[in-house]
Amino acid sequence: MTAVIKAWTEALTEREEDAAVLTNPANIYYASGFYTDPHERLLMLILFQHAEPILVCPEMEKTLVEKSGWHGSTVTYTDSDDPWESVKKALHKQMPNPVRIAVEKNHLSVVRFEKLQHIYPGVRYTDFERVIVQSRQVKSTEELIQIHQAVDIAERALETVAAGLREGVTERQVVHQLEDAMKQGGADGAAFETIVLFGEKSAYPHGVPSEAHLQKGDLVLVDLGARYGRFCSDMTRTWVFGGADELTQARLELVSDAKAEAIEACRNGGRIGDVDKAARDVLTEAGYGGHFITRVGHGLGMDVHEEPSIHGGNDALLEAGMVLTIEPGIYIEGWGGIRLEDDVIVGENGGEIMNRLGTLLNM
Repeated sequence: MTAVIKAWTEALTEREEDAAVLTNPANIYYASGFYTDPHERLLMLILFQHAEPILVCPEMEKTLVEKSGWHGSTVTYTDSDDPWESVKKALHKQMPNPVRIAVEKNHLSVVRFEKLQHIYPGVRYTDFERVIVQSRQVKSTEELIQIHQAVDIAERALETVAAGLREGVTERQVVHQLEDAMKQGGADGAAFETIVLFGEKSAYPHGVPSEAHLQKGDLVLVDLGARYGRFCSDMTRTWVFGGADELTQARLELVSDAKAEAIEACRNGGRIGDVDKAARDVLTEAGYGGHFITRVGHGLGMDVHEEPSIHGGNDALLEAGMVLTIEPGIYIEGWGGIRLEDDVIVGENGGEIMNRLGTLLNM
């Protein structure tokens, strides 16, 4: 039994839940050590208070499950089988009359929940998400090493591609260059769909790259991340192709200052909402509060967006070892946008920046 499964099983006892039925591949990997992308097929980890855990997976994954070091029971099915019949038999054998079953309410589909209800129609279903979030938020030394590597891969890719930018290149071409460079640098892939926006399009925080051509004087916003092992990085840099004018340089420095204030607030025991406030106060005092239209960041780990959500209304407290993105920005339609983003480890006396690449680029 892994330490995670032991902790989650103890949580079942404390919460008076008979079992937990988990379907999120990232959480299953975190607990079991086995990862696969099941696509439409059923992948499930079932934890019990007083019985051996069960991993349900396609038959074709059985050998990989064994090689992953999984020591619990395994239930497999072929593509012609109804996997829920296998689940029903396994559940009824271990747990004939449960009262409470925990699930991942943010992940379990309605269709699958109805299947579970059909197996146990009279059961009360509770949410196990908080237990999982509390386990995953504080990163181990090994996890931090993988995130550091993912950060380094993304930064080296950005440096290489940015140095070679030429007038006339399209946003989509730069996306392909960045993602190819990350893979050549050792990434298992991009952590998310890379964003590259030129000129006025940078005013849209999650704009979609297009065939727009780069021109001298354009703002260039690049938001990218690498996946290394099972962990992600997520960083953004904005600069002006050919050099910034006085107004744009002042705005870049302002956003950089806001980021620095927020990172300083990333200290153990601090209120999460105060991290957002630290950046927002800087931008508001300078007259740009109305143009900071997003939260300041989010948690980072196996998923590129994890808890906590770093917004002003979050009263939860930071813990040392959490990894956060800090990404203040200003977005002005008809002019453009600036976002600067680092990955940060919460420390005792403020955040530790995982990035080595400077905030203000001159490309």
